[in-house]
Amino acid sequence: MFLAKYGQGAPDNPFVSVGKPLLSLLNVDEFVPPEVDEVLVDDSLTLHMLNRLHRERLQEQAERPAPAVPLAEELPVAEKLYTEALDHAHEFMADARKGRDVDYHDAQPVVDGLIESVFRNESAAATMFKLRRFDEYSYTHCINVGVLAIILGKYLGQDKDTLRLLGLAGLFHDVGKARIPEDILNKPGELTTREMGIMKTHPLESYKIISNTPGPEQNILRGAIEHHERYDGTGYPRGLAGADIGIFGRIVSIVDVYDALTSKRCYRNAMPTYKALSLMYQWRDSSFAPNSIEHFIKCIGVYPAGSFVRLSSGEYAIVTEINMINASRPTVKILFDPWMRRKAAVAVDLLHDDGGLEIRECLNPAGYPVDLTTLLLA
Repeated sequence: MFLAKYGQGAPDNPFVSVGKPLLSLLNVDEFVPPEVDEVLVDDSLTLHMLNRLHRERLQEQAERPAPAVPLAEELPVAEKLYTEALDHAHEFMADARKGRDVDYHDAQPVVDGLIESVFRNESAAATMFKLRRFDEYSYTHCINVGVLAIILGKYLGQDKDTLRLLGLAGLFHDVGKARIPEDILNKPGELTTREMGIMKTHPLESYKIISNTPGPEQNILRGAIEHHERYDGTGYPRGLAGADIGIFGRIVSIVDVYDALTSKRCYRNAMPTYKALSLMYQWRDSSFAPNSIEHFIKCIGVYPAGSFVRLSSGEYAIVTEINMINASRPTVKILFDPWMRRKAAVAVDLLHDDGGLEIRECLNPAGYPVDLTTLLLA
């Protein structure tokens, strides 16, 4: 269950926000003092919901062909493609910042490479979006949204020609942020009303920049300008609602929110994947079209193979196998002690572990001296 808060809201007993999932009775004392009798539980944020969608996802995967290339073999290829895409993002964002023309056609080879990698082994491509650096969020976010849009589009049955356009829409959806003053873009605190008004112009700026490309593709334009629109009409810049938001706008908005929530930003830490997915599930049918979040959870999974995690013991591990019964308890390979010293690899099935071992957080491997490919082969 998801513990929202405790307390009575009185001066002598104020509300205390918890905002944590309770994975077992063993960690109650970490979140709630022993004298507290009652807590507020958010019924919409439950592992039961994630597990149901997780099992449906695995059933669907079992009916699909096995990956054409093993994960360990595709990871170095996917990592090279990600690096090339990141270099390209640096280039087109710099051009946009200087007022130069940006032609998204130049990125087609990059996107085509990412698509082929997704078709060879989707898990390898999904693993790459975790390789984000805090100081390069503006660039890694472009790549992550492009990759995740391709993965979600593939899950929804889009053909490769459509996936190319979808990948380009994801890659260039935030190019308009190059026109936003950096003191607003990188402000560590809350934006003022004026600053937020300026920030909200970036989808339109993206639209303008992409429009200067010869023969711009309408779906790419719509993906860029509509990625902050919301199903209930509360988004921006045009306040579109329901079916007025195109399929590209809907897909890019989902993966944009997910990557933003699970990335470390200048004003907050990264959110664990299960919490981000739970929050997005709570926003279903309001921010997002009906069934779209369910599709995304089944598409991306909770702890995909290759996830770098910290356990309740303080040790560090990598997820090697997902669990069909409980999404939060996969099989992991413990590789580092709590002080990040390498130790003999030990495989642990968290579902059947008698010691109550569990995942405490999913980490960004870019912030640690680790190599995902080496760890998976260890």
